[in-house]
Amino acid sequence: MTALWLVWLEPSPGSFYARLQGLAYDSQLPHTTKTRDNRIVIVDIDEQSLHSQGRWPWPRGKLAELIERLRQAKVAVIGLDILLPEPGDSEGDAALAHQLAQSDVVGAVAFAAGDGSAAPPVLPGELNSQPEYKEAGSINSFLQKSPDSATMAGLADSLYSEAVALGHITPLYDPDFVIRRLQPTLCRERCYQTLAAAMLTQWSGINATTSASTDGVYCVASFCQRLNPDLTLSIPYHHPGQFHYLSATTVLEDPQSLSDLAGAMVLVGTSAVGLGDRVATPLSASTPGVEIHALVLAGLLDSFYWSRLPQERWLATLAIMLIGILVMAWPWLQTKARMTTMGAGLAILFATLTVPQAGYWLNALPLWFALIVLGISSGGWEINRVLSQRRKIYRAFAAYVPPVVLRTLVRQGLEPGKLDAQRADVTVFFADIQGFTHLSEQLEPEQLAEITNHLFSEITEEVYRHKGTLDKFMGDAVMAFWGAPLAQENHPQLAVDCALAVRRRVAQLAEWCQLRGYPEIQMTMGLESGVVTVGNLGSRQRRAYTILGKTVNLAAHLQQQCKQLDHDLLCGPELCRRLGSERIIELSATAIRGIDGLQLIGYPIDTGGKKQKQQPIQQSQ
Repeated sequence: MTALWLVWLEPSPGSFYARLQGLAYDSQLPHTTKTRDNRIVIVDIDEQSLHSQGRWPWPRGKLAELIERLRQAKVAVIGLDILLPEPGDSEGDAALAHQLAQSDVVGAVAFAAGDGSAAPPVLPGELNSQPEYKEAGSINSFLQKSPDSATMAGLADSLYSEAVALGHITPLYDPDFVIRRLQPTLCRERCYQTLAAAMLTQWSGINATTSASTDGVYCVASFCQRLNPDLTLSIPYHHPGQFHYLSATTVLEDPQSLSDLAGAMVLVGTSAVGLGDRVATPLSASTPGVEIHALVLAGLLDSFYWSRLPQERWLATLAIMLIGILVMAWPWLQTKARMTTMGAGLAILFATLTVPQAGYWLNALPLWFALIVLGISSGGWEINRVLSQRRKIYRAFAAYVPPVVLRTLVRQGLEPGKLDAQRADVTVFFADIQGFTHLSEQLEPEQLAEITNHLFSEITEEVYRHKGTLDKFMGDAVMAFWGAPLAQENHPQLAVDCALAVRRRVAQLAEWCQLRGYPEIQMTMGLESGVVTVGNLGSRQRRAYTILGKTVNLAAHLQQQCKQLDHDLLCGPELCRRLGSERIIELSATAIRGIDGLQLIGYPIDTGGKKQKQQPIQQSQ
């Protein structure tokens, strides 16, 4: 809603939003590598000229000499970005008036501050529709009288004649006091084109009334620029040309060096700081005012269109509504749809950056604001989704896997269906306290709990240390597995190493039991590898992450047969096959409950490379 409000908001002059609009406009000006535009030359009354020729204002005779030197260099047309409202010495005024009356010279007028907004701009093509100008044949017909000094500043009466061509140099300041636009025509009893357009009119000799239309395009002869909806002319600061500055003192003192000016269009202005003709533009906070007219002239020569995008507000409204729908729908979008959404956002951003390449600009602030909202909200949803997924992973696996595996799971994320029942290749481990029934008869319940908890803690540490998943405790038995939820290529090796480590841990518990007066503990263990069903299994009321299948049953049966075969650790046929003789010593073919036929089983070699001495299984008393 805020973005939509910004689209239709008319900011008050000087407001913060108006300043932001100006900055957004400036950012859309293409930054191209500029080359010299030899068609236009700026004769600069610069600091050097003031030092050599004297302080401003110069004698009118010296200005007349300057114009005469330029005309002798056969320039195409001369435009003076200089106001001369006060009379000078009669001889100098006469000489300057003679130069101003030439067809290749254009003088300047400027409306007083605020005057430009007192009446709407008039397009040259609209002039004939005004009753007082119905008989007019060209725009020069309206420039016959001396300007009214009460409303504008221009030429002194001593400098004006009917032959003098004039163009306005009135700045149009935006709320942030930056000049980005000009009125193409301003009227007070008579109408005046911009200085650049007046120069082009004098040079082409084409009447302005036959070279303009009311469809938003401003033309002089065949040279056109598009107007904004408010009928202002955007100054083409993005024009790829840069202009040659020639010091006015060079023109006066070294006329022989002006041969390169033949055919060029010349603007006479000043860059001297003390003369007050530096203005703020998107190019710089202190740009010579004469360069603005050079840019407008170059834009007209190239028909370099630069205006506000038609129907911009409605297009922005549709784009923002689309962004709003995407923001609200984000939590329910699938991954592909979210990628498409981000692509749409990037496309809108790309459009705001590329539309200027086509000669249009737009108020991009609301769109950028909406895109920022889309980015923040989608980022917020994604953070919430990731955190929710992490909480889900912690709830599902914190009790089963060691911290290192849990961190990996959290880092990788939980894929859809990860907790659903699925097939996985794992190695299953069963361990059981031998003679637990007899042990429970010998010890008090508190003592039995202490010894069981201590033993299971030791086993859990080894399972976690070997990156296993602890499935469950079943009375005096423990079940664990490797290969899920994280796939592990070496899960048979990890499981065997863990079983051998558990055996050593149990052997080390003898001293702990002796100190407390407990009988010695013995354990039997079974291992087997194979494909199982793994996932969150159970009832609607309670589920647990566990495994099911023939491999699980076989590992349990091997553990139970340890006592019968007088071994404390047995490996199933598939595990023996995978590890081979380097890690497994095979026993004779043995019948295993639940499996038809005889099976080759074995027991592992210790990790040190030696055969692990099997612990004898003592008969329960």
